[in-house]
Amino acid sequence: MTILHLVGRFDDPHTGAERSLPDLAAALSGRRETRLWSVVPPHPFFADRGVQGIDVAGGRWPQGGTLLIGGVHVRLDDWLQQARPQQVVLRYNLPNHGRLFDAILFIREATGLDPDLVFVSRAMQLSVGLPGRIEHSLIAIDRFLAHPIARPERPVTVGRLSRDVIEKHDPKDVAVYRGLAARGLRVRVMGGTCLAPFLGGVAGVELLPAGAEDASSFLASLDVFFYRTGSFIEPYGRVVMEAMASGLPVVVAANGGFAEQIHHGQDGILVQTQEQAVQALSALGADPALRRRLGAAARARAIEVHGPKAFAAIVGNYAAESRG
Repeated sequence: MTILHLVGRFDDPHTGAERSLPDLAAALSGRRETRLWSVVPPHPFFADRGVQGIDVAGGRWPQGGTLLIGGVHVRLDDWLQQARPQQVVLRYNLPNHGRLFDAILFIREATGLDPDLVFVSRAMQLSVGLPGRIEHSLIAIDRFLAHPIARPERPVTVGRLSRDVIEKHDPKDVAVYRGLAARGLRVRVMGGTCLAPFLGGVAGVELLPAGAEDASSFLASLDVFFYRTGSFIEPYGRVVMEAMASGLPVVVAANGGFAEQIHHGQDGILVQTQEQAVQALSALGADPALRRRLGAAARARAIEVHGPKAFAAIVGNYAAESRG
């Protein structure tokens, strides 16, 4: 069986696009030989997990086998011409159509192969109208399932986590957080120091750097998960599914890829306007029974989408050599 080379840009331990590749390699252990490659010097977090940097001059690059390119943010360079793969799989998990078509053309010219496309959500596939399979982000949810759905007695805490960049936040969320804090609720935002010019010093609002706490521990400190983005539209948004697995009721934007997995009013709340967001958060803040009911349904949905059967199906796509 040929080697599966997993190629990403492993310079930031807080990006979901890269986090799934080491998980896939670990899940394939004993079933298929895998190697993890970075097109830039890997962050120590990833280097410790077996990721090595591509260095053509130093004689290190993927050779033969199957290449899984982790997204269109991964720079394809002259090394690809020397790789001579038998198959190339390209994930489309960040919305940039220009880069997608450029990557397809570059792969075709460098290898003579048309890449097999994998889309992280149906919305991503429909946005470009190309054939391929839909494969959700690989998430090992066991550590999130360990937290009880019934939260301890404390002031109700609303929060979220993401990379610490402004485009990951809807500008209108500043007013939401101020309003929640004014009503006595706590707000915790990990990956929120970019909001300090607008929320710094507001009592009841805690802004943490990305990665300040382990994700599962951070989610256990919340009672409600709230997630919208600004100029960046989430292709999938694995953090939402991790929050659901943690047993949290989620109030999220209706325009992210994660919205495909949520049944509005049953296992989550989808909002399109500021008024809807405020109403949903206020209702959950005031009603512990509603929080428990939605949290339990959210966990059940997360298990359905990312539990053992779903995880095994994704891993099975790469456990054997195949085309398409």
